[in-house]
Amino acid sequence: MKCAMHRWVPLLAFVFVAACAHHTDVRKESTQNDFGVDMARMNLWREAMFRVRKAVEMNPQSPMAHNNLAVAYEANGDFEDARREYLEALRLDRSNDYIKKNYSRFVEFLAKNKKRSTSQRPSDASATPAPPPPSGTSTQHGTPGTPPDKPIGAEPGVIPRPQPPPVNPPPSPPPNPSQGGAV
Repeated sequence: MKCAMHRWVPLLAFVFVAACAHHTDVRKESTQNDFGVDMARMNLWREAMFRVRKAVEMNPQSPMAHNNLAVAYEANGDFEDARREYLEALRLDRSNDYIKKNYSRFVEFLAKNKKRSTSQRPSDASATPAPPPPSGTSTQHGTPGTPPDKPIGAEPGVIPRPQPPPVNPPPSPPPNPSQGGAV
């Protein structure tokens, strides 16, 4: 029995080492960037921002890392840092259409939100809000404070633009028989 066990130990050790060897190197910029993209696709924007920020620290000359960091900042509502990162990405690669489209949509989003906030007066605050669009229709932009909902392609290694959360009405409470309902 002992002899059989001794034959399996080296094999099991080899399998264990081989299984551990498939892990990626977190010291690489591409690993951090790819992990950030994966987190963004799962709507874990703070983790995505953390990972892509690490990628930018590792390779500050990567325009796509700066673009991805800008998208993550935008999704977290940090529009000033998002703008700074978009401009840095454009400075590093002026010919990248993907970055240009992202920045263009970001600027458009900010302009529309600025118009909304300046068009509302303090007396309008008590007015009832506009009803949401009918279900089945989509708008180009989500609620104020969220980035545009149209993703710009699905390039590998690039964070897709964030989608606004769906708006669902709260569930109605069950009827209470003690309040005059039928018995």
